[in-house]
Formats: sequence, C-alpha cells, structure tokens
Amino acid sequence: MTSALSHLECARCGELHDADVLVNRCGCGGTLLARYALDRVDPRVFSERPTGPWRYLELLPLRGEPVSLGEAETPLLPLTRIGGDWGVELLVKDDSPLPGGTFKARGAMVGLGRAR
Repeated sequence: MTSALSHLECARCGELHDADVLVNRCGCGGTLLARYALDRVDPRVFSERPTGPWRYLELLPLRGEPVSLGEAETPLLPLTRIGGDWGVELLVKDDSPLPGGTFKARGAMVGLGRAR
C-alpha cells in the first residue's frame, strides 16, 4: 500500500509543488491542495481490506506506513428523516469513537503519520 499523492497545487494561483518538500503555503499565500494520481488506484482493493481509518491509505497524503494507535472504525449513520424529506440517502460520519470524540482526531492521525 502506498499513497497515490502526486503533488500539491495552490488553490489561488495553480502553481504546483513537490508533495515531499515541507511547505505550508504557496509563495502567493494560497492554500496548498493535495492532488492524487487516481489512475494508479484500484478501488476494488478497498472493499477487501479490514475497516478502519487506514482502509483508504492510497487516498491519504502519507509516505510509508501510517502511525497507528489502534484507532476505531467510525461508522456512517443514516439520516433517514432529513434524507427522506430531501428525497436522497443521507449519511453522516460518526467520529465519536476516535480519541477526543471529534473529527479532529482523524486529521491528527494523518498529520502524525506525515510528520513521521
């Protein structure tokens, strides 16, 4: 398993940056967006892996193996009443099983792995 991260792209000016060079912002001050070579990703492998935050490793901005502290799977919960009112299937990600009980733990897991 290896990330399909290919480069970073400035949201403001479009300049491309090397994803393996530490940089916080583009020279113009714009935010850098992670871009992926999705043609290198076979989506069938995701369903063959155990559930958990690292199931979609190719779609995370990591290099090498992730740092894992035994994170729990976070379920998708159906919002049937609102979804029914809107005529769509609506799901919400429940991040309460994560350390700290918020979505911020997900970003911290990836950030820790990236820093390593």
